[in-house]
Amino acid sequence: MAQATESLSASASSNVQDVFLNHVRREQLAVTIHLMDGRQLGARIKNCDRFALVVDVDGCDHMVFKHAIGSIATATSVANYFPSPRL
Repeated sequence: MAQATESLSASASSNVQDVFLNHVRREQLAVTIHLMDGRQLGARIKNCDRFALVVDVDGCDHMVFKHAIGSIATATSVANYFPSPRL
């Protein structure tokens, strides 16, 4: 029973990757995606799931698989993309 409760609480909480990607997507921020092969894409994130991102690069949609991404950088610092805790 403890295992089921632990799984539920882990899935209910957001992880930093999902929070960051959803914030960047909602705010339509320009990002630089650094791929594992050394290439860089200047893009805006349109959608994402567990395995891939759909990004807009110069007006064209690209699907980029997450395992091919080394890092994602915003042009400016994002102050706080985590929601305030509700009391």
